Amino acid sequence: MTGFLVSRNMTFVSLLVLGGCSLPVSSNDGGVDTASLELADGVANSEDWLPDFPAQSDLAIVLDINDEAIISSSTQDARRDALLPKEWLSRVNDAFSGTDVGDALEIENTYEEWRVVSIRISPCQTLGSVPGADTDVLCWPTVRLVWQPVIPDFRLRWGVEVPYYAEDRAIHAIYPVHPRYPDGTRGPHRIRDEVRTFLEDGGNFRNIPSDAVNAFQRARDTTVEWLLSEVHGLRSERLPEGSWGEIDVRPELYAGSSSASLFAQKLQDFLGEVAQNRDLAEMTAFSLPEGRDPAGSDIWVFVAFDGNGGEPEQKELTVIGRDSGEELINMGFSQTVGVGLEDPIVQAEIDAGNRELEESLIIEGEDIARMTEEISDPYEFLVPNTSCASCHRLNDDLRFNFHAFSGFENDGVTVSPRVMGDVARDLGWVRAAGF
Repeated sequence: MTGFLVSRNMTFVSLLVLGGCSLPVSSNDGGVDTASLELADGVANSEDWLPDFPAQSDLAIVLDINDEAIISSSTQDARRDALLPKEWLSRVNDAFSGTDVGDALEIENTYEEWRVVSIRISPCQTLGSVPGADTDVLCWPTVRLVWQPVIPDFRLRWGVEVPYYAEDRAIHAIYPVHPRYPDGTRGPHRIRDEVRTFLEDGGNFRNIPSDAVNAFQRARDTTVEWLLSEVHGLRSERLPEGSWGEIDVRPELYAGSSSASLFAQKLQDFLGEVAQNRDLAEMTAFSLPEGRDPAGSDIWVFVAFDGNGGEPEQKELTVIGRDSGEELINMGFSQTVGVGLEDPIVQAEIDAGNRELEESLIIEGEDIARMTEEISDPYEFLVPNTSCASCHRLNDDLRFNFHAFSGFENDGVTVSPRVMGDVARDLGWVRAAGF
């Protein structure tokens, strides 16, 4: 990476034209300048990282559902706000109220039962809506928390009691890491937001002047280096190199009570910094109806929200064509599916001859065999290019397990092929970028 000196005293604003749009590459946002958010070589002490860092378990943190919660709903962030505010859960409940799920979350789960079961750390989450030349360029470090209600001392339908039971529902909360100066303090976020908005509005990567791309990358790289340094700090010094090579329950949790306790505290501090309410960009949720009978009810409902600065607002679900870049369908505010059954709105559009939409979705069992490899490849499909249900259907072993990176009843955390593909891509990007 190229090194730059840090200066916080610059007060200019430079505008670059992007195909008719103005993109600020620096701004006086909160008293600091984007132009000064630049990388100084070695400031994050990356030379002290272990040779195997990052590894799979650094970027995909699995917490044991068959034990007490490490990150609970009421765990506080650095601003002393609950990581999962009751108001957020209330908005999720409201979103499901007009669907087949109804008030199942309120009936079957308490606020205290919700916990983080897994965490995805992506150093380079693509900002665009279609795969292309900008996939590895216009990307930003992002953290995703997966929340799930887990019930202790639960009796299964057939009478067997289990220590913990993970409900067939989950909430994913997505946080782009706030831009950081090398010392970890917050910098301005406008250049990141302007680039993201430009791409979401259909702007072409090739229309962005190189100066704007370079300014964006400098801010991104400083933030990535800070984030990776924090992630490296979660590792236990007592564990040998190679302990984090697989996506599995975090090894510190199996290394004795003192190791587990120290890891829990470090993880709480880390999330308190990177997952603050005000940084929420997006939230999605899915659930089956009341009854805890996935195979019998055969109904799952998906909903989504804009983060809105920590005040989530429900949004419509869409699919963007990976080839055309056009909106292929707007499903409205929810998607309702079953095993091998698609939402009626989606099915009607497919029956009407929307071939690109049909080729973007996994619906039936034969689609899993035919499309899993492609949809699991983040260079072939970005998240907007398929439906929530399609990603959650990538489970050939148990078709009614719709979990991608969360627990399923009394089993451990399910890790879908898409999660493994994303982690592999992130690891390759970090190494290619020279961090």
